[in-house]
Amino acid sequence: MHRKPHLPIKNCLACARPFAWRKKWARDWNEVRYCSDRCRREKGRGGPSPSAPHPEYAPPTSRRGRPAS
Repeated sequence: MHRKPHLPIKNCLACARPFAWRKKWARDWNEVRYCSDRCRREKGRGGPSPSAPHPEYAPPTSRRGRPAS
């Protein structure tokens, strides 16, 4: 059984992806607007570029910086 189906969800203002409540945001949930530090940093630049993968959805890479095969 999944234990977290009832958590509140917001949409990130920078990347428009949904993100769920986290315990570290308990005191500040009403002020949380971005899903990650990357989106918070990029807020003034129009959000992350479309070619740059979101940190949570980025494919694994090798040590040389190329996609893992």
